[in-house]
Amino acid sequence: MKKENDKELKNKLKEAEKQRDEYLEGWKRAKADFINYKKEEGERLANVVTSAEGAVIEDMIRVLDSLNLGLVSCREETPEKKGMELIRTQLEDALKKYGVEKIQIEVGEEFDPNTQECLEVLESKKPKGTIIEEVEAGYTMHKKVVRPAKVKVAK
Repeated sequence: MKKENDKELKNKLKEAEKQRDEYLEGWKRAKADFINYKKEEGERLANVVTSAEGAVIEDMIRVLDSLNLGLVSCREETPEKKGMELIRTQLEDALKKYGVEKIQIEVGEEFDPNTQECLEVLESKKPKGTIIEEVEAGYTMHKKVVRPAKVKVAK
């Protein structure tokens, strides 16, 4: 009778251990699923924020373009022009806080299709494939191109 009791207890113990292992595996899977969910949700939220930021940044860049055009048309130094220049500086500083930087273009440098868009290829005394004019400024945000610089390139 004692052997039967021992055998029965051993069977119950094995069954309990098996059930424990199943619960532990289920818990581990649930934990891994939850960790993956948190990671994916964080990435999704970051993409939503980045997308929204990008749209606002593009709008701000267009405002900066308009402001620059207005400043070019002001030939004389007036208080209004100085005020517009201050506003431009504030806008540029605000953009910098969000990681936006103007793509630096030098006439005569090699055309870079990663950061520049060629609008026109023209005859020039400059070497072939070099920039002869910047038509519109380009910008990056956190090292990613938001808007390529629009340039004219030597033929």
